[in-house]
Amino acid sequence: MKSDVEHETSDDSSTVGGGIADLMTSLAVIFILLLAAHITRVEEGNAKPAGSENRTTTERQILRQPHRLTVERSRVDPDVMRVVIPTAILNFELGKSTLLPPAEAFLADTIPYYATMICGPQGHDVESFVIEGYTDDQGDDIRNLKLSQDRSFAVLAKGLDIIRARLPWAYECFQQKASANGRGRQDLIRNAAGQPDRERSRRVIFKIQLRHA
Repeated sequence: MKSDVEHETSDDSSTVGGGIADLMTSLAVIFILLLAAHITRVEEGNAKPAGSENRTTTERQILRQPHRLTVERSRVDPDVMRVVIPTAILNFELGKSTLLPPAEAFLADTIPYYATMICGPQGHDVESFVIEGYTDDQGDDIRNLKLSQDRSFAVLAKGLDIIRARLPWAYECFQQKASANGRGRQDLIRNAAGQPDRERSRRVIFKIQLRHA
């Protein structure tokens, strides 16, 4: 028969052993919770914001231009995409702001594409759509400035007419986001010899301003 001392020692050992087991279990639970929290933070850090995917889709739409037009990202502002429209496609009467038939056909084909992009499901990623007109270095500066302004407004007005007839749901949105600006002989394009390339300098540029990511 065991003595009372032996019984007390046995009970104490069981109590200590049970306490250690409970402590280890608690530590294991805490470790698992901390590990789960860490994994969640890493996944959230690696995940793209919801808006960034929409913006990427919008940029792909801008790069996928009709007529294989050239798209440039502005070196000054990375949120600005520039679509250069050569004179051969978007042309006017010499010294005037009257659109020629090929230019009207071009706008009829492309403006609905831009209106859908600007005012469609991803339209909230586009801040503004600016039509900029440029001339060459020939003639008076003030006259060139006015001519480029008139031409850019002619493009905008024709674009609005096309949208009102074909995409009436986008008319008000496009009217709010689109604007026209004449730059005259500013930003002349020069050839390898440093001389103004008059043919390429006479151009219209569509500037698409994206919202900051």
